[in-house]
Amino acid sequence: MSIRSKYNPGLSLKGLASPDALSRGFTLIELILVILLIGILAVTVTPKFFTSEGFEEYTYQAEVITKLRAIQYRAMQQTTDSYDNCHNIEIQKKKLLLSYCSGGDEVDIDVDHNVEFATTGITSFKFDQMGRPSCDTCGTGVTITLVGSGKAIVKIESEGYIHAN
Repeated sequence: MSIRSKYNPGLSLKGLASPDALSRGFTLIELILVILLIGILAVTVTPKFFTSEGFEEYTYQAEVITKLRAIQYRAMQQTTDSYDNCHNIEIQKKKLLLSYCSGGDEVDIDVDHNVEFATTGITSFKFDQMGRPSCDTCGTGVTITLVGSGKAIVKIESEGYIHAN
């Protein structure tokens, strides 16, 4: 008692499919391609879940940017005459030392992490009262590179803008 639609003869008016429509499925080639794609994704993505390698640089990069911006803001708010001894940054192999008039801070790389600081020849600088990096060779800014299994870059432009590269 089903009347077939003139536009789709495989379907009845009650919405039931004909036996032909139910027997359709995926071809063998489609199934093999899907399994192949899942295999490629599993091989490339799965190792990232079992190691933190490659992510450490970006964690330290965020910490360096945060602490550099904090010392930069302190330099711009400094109003005393003893400014020359404040707001110094020293870059070492496993440590970034930040000193300011009322104390200091540092970004210390854990010994278990295979990450080191590298610079473009600048090992120390300070921020002036406008928030710009100040040193003998800071004309084009300062670049601090965190090198490990990957590379993360912190750039301080000559105008004082601090950002990740």
